[in-house]
Amino acid sequence: MTASQVHKTTLRNGLRVVFERRPDSPRTAVCVHYGVGYRSERPEREGFAHLFEHLMFRGSASLPPDGFFAHIHPLGGRANGTTHQDYTDYHQLVPSAALERALFSEADRMRAPVFTEETLAEQLDGIEEEIRQAVTDRPYGGLPWPLLPGVVFDRFANAHDGYGRVAQLRDATVAACEEFFDAHYAPGNAVLTVVGDHAPEELLTLVERYFGDIPPRPFAPAPELREPGLVADRWQTCTEPGVSAAAVALGYRLPDPRQDLTGYLAHAVLADMISQDGLAGLQAVSAGCGVFGPLDAADPDLLVITALVPPAGTPRHAVAALTERWAHWPDAADLGRTLPQAVRRLVTRHHREHAEAYPRSRALGRLELLFGRAELLTEYPALLAGVGPEQVAAAARRLGTAPKGILVMTPGPTRTRPAPVHEPGPVPTTTATPRAATAPAASATGTATTTAATAATTPATATAARPIPPLGVQPPPSHGPRHTATTAGGTGIVAVRDDRAPLVELRFRLPLGAWGWQRPDEVEALVQLLAGRDPAAARTEAESFQLATDGQWLDVTGYATPDTTGAWLARLAGLAAPVHGPAAPPTPLPRRRDPEQVMDTALRRHWLGRALPAAVPGDLGALHASVLRRGGGRLTAVGALDPERFTADAERALSAWSAASHGAGTAPPESGTVRPGRAVLALHHAAAHDVQVTLSAPEPADGIGAAARYLATAMTGTRYRSHLPTRTPGTGPEPTLYAARDVCLGLSRAYLRATLPEADAAPGIAAVREALRASRAAPVTESELEPVRTFCAAQLLGAFDSPAAKADLLRDGASAGRPVDWAERLPDLLRRTTAAEVDAACAELFPVDAMTLVVLGRPGPVSEVASGWAAGLDG
Repeated sequence: MTASQVHKTTLRNGLRVVFERRPDSPRTAVCVHYGVGYRSERPEREGFAHLFEHLMFRGSASLPPDGFFAHIHPLGGRANGTTHQDYTDYHQLVPSAALERALFSEADRMRAPVFTEETLAEQLDGIEEEIRQAVTDRPYGGLPWPLLPGVVFDRFANAHDGYGRVAQLRDATVAACEEFFDAHYAPGNAVLTVVGDHAPEELLTLVERYFGDIPPRPFAPAPELREPGLVADRWQTCTEPGVSAAAVALGYRLPDPRQDLTGYLAHAVLADMISQDGLAGLQAVSAGCGVFGPLDAADPDLLVITALVPPAGTPRHAVAALTERWAHWPDAADLGRTLPQAVRRLVTRHHREHAEAYPRSRALGRLELLFGRAELLTEYPALLAGVGPEQVAAAARRLGTAPKGILVMTPGPTRTRPAPVHEPGPVPTTTATPRAATAPAASATGTATTTAATAATTPATATAARPIPPLGVQPPPSHGPRHTATTAGGTGIVAVRDDRAPLVELRFRLPLGAWGWQRPDEVEALVQLLAGRDPAAARTEAESFQLATDGQWLDVTGYATPDTTGAWLARLAGLAAPVHGPAAPPTPLPRRRDPEQVMDTALRRHWLGRALPAAVPGDLGALHASVLRRGGGRLTAVGALDPERFTADAERALSAWSAASHGAGTAPPESGTVRPGRAVLALHHAAAHDVQVTLSAPEPADGIGAAARYLATAMTGTRYRSHLPTRTPGTGPEPTLYAARDVCLGLSRAYLRATLPEADAAPGIAAVREALRASRAAPVTESELEPVRTFCAAQLLGAFDSPAAKADLLRDGASAGRPVDWAERLPDLLRRTTAAEVDAACAELFPVDAMTLVVLGRPGPVSEVASGWAAGLDG
């Protein structure tokens, strides 16, 4: 893995800055953490930190209420904010060219946010809806958070509900908002983090330009959080209607990571072992270190365990059994085996989660704000590896005797919840002086960095509107060093080096072929059989090897460390070993079939018709030979590897895969045997709540180029400034339909999907039809195309965000017959594509009067949609 390039400095106004260079990252993450969370709230301001997080997106001196997202949505970026116990963070992910705009917007709201009665009322409505979805309408709502801390803690700061109560929040005023901002949102109470491919010197210059003149000012000190530990178990019980089992949430005080980091991490390992292996006598067990995750809060924080109580048991018996389990854990004979496995899982998860700039920026800023050590992010794997059996045993012994808080939710006729916490504890009233840099700050690489020396502006200048900076030059995306090969059995291999994580992301995709497309249920049974025969001895905790099918492909998805890729390839090669056993396939495990998969299965069967020989039903051996033993497919590897060595290893591992000619019914269908065209397929599902619709048409084999088709799909679907209505009648504010392209039966396909409420399904799909017809009557113009072109080029960069995303991109591109460098060349192709070409592509891809309609739902609404569609075509 590339050596860490984390740099730290402090501006004269007290703003701490952390930046990390990530070579070849096409997008940049900008994050600001403020040292204010819901534990900073006074009793009369409960829920204010979360409210304020919402308000900070609603305008500033230079940005109108919707202006913060003006540089994000048109460029396919994302932005959000979250409120935790001890911090609130605001984060953006944008193309590298938009770095200055991201810095500008964060600086502008740090300098001069604008609060109005209108935006305050609007955000209170939004928070009320958020609470309803997250707590009120959710089964077991509030378990474990936000209710469990109130069982464990006494001090208001630690125990109260971070959401607050909307009725109390509605008493908030603009003046109270300004007071809260002055108390907590000073630059000296914040950390700015930037992760991307930027030179540190240039980045520091930009940071000084946009943040250096924000005036320093005092800010409220951290709240008093210390309180004595529990002396006995503390129980709280409430009831929940509509559930069949009681649920428990247990909260144990964690060690202070500032004082005992190794002991704290031992509890993180223990929590993973609990989640992985469960606990005897409990169901659906889950454990987590920290209310919101490891190292996400200052002391005190909780190790949280949640579980369902077995029907024959009681909550007290379940908790007693759990406590008894702790007594035996330190002496478990297999602790020496299970502990390294848990550490490997945690380390692998850490590397995968932080390979991308967006989560890295958030983690670096959080660790710097809470512990003054952003470098903990890179040290974390080694620190976990240093946790030994004796530390985990000590943690288990501690949990076996430590008093804990226990929240129980039992089935009941009405919903009851614990009373709100009222004990406020001492509330700080003084303010802290701004942090000032008096000496160069040491960077994570051991090199001193320069402290900014910029004079503060006057308040009048600070609140004046400023011009928004222009976009910079966007470097083209790149996969990096690569090598390709094709095995004797016809399997294509592409290997790409990407050192952003010390792992290798692996993808294998194989078309199911005609037999597989005709028999999706038996394909699922075959996948279960293959997954079940994978010997446990061949698996390691450093690997992931998952088989899946969607009716079109057989997919193998996983990852491995560089030294276990050989074992992963051996497991892949083993899939081709003959299948023996009874002709009748096992019954597939019951599962909820995705509506899109159901519709596509019906579409494939309709398009195939009787043009191909029928497969012999029930013979998994023949199906296995049809799908796997004929070779082919595409293998993709991205990560910390030598591309040429990996392809050579893969060729050897897959050398036994057959290159024999396809037997009857096993080859992909010829285009002449597929019968797409105008048709309506009505599928009934009595339990459906909405009506699902898919419109499909095969792409012409020749015609307009790939870039034009890419833009036509974006322009037609509900992407930025698309032709289709962003909502159909009565469907609410969120888009409910989209356009896309994929491969179906070996043919490239363009399609539209929609999810419509039953009452509005028929007029909704009619509106889609008329919108498509209207788009054909009005040719695409250059002014209409330009923002879509910009959006597509910027959004494409997201496929290069991480090794995992890049592996998915290469797999999907190979499935569609695209060359390895297609996505690298696409931004330039998009710029050169004309409006006339896109207009022609729209007509080619979405011939609304000649597409196949598949509709799924309850019989009545489905019939209405089907008959209305047919009548509209004939009319």
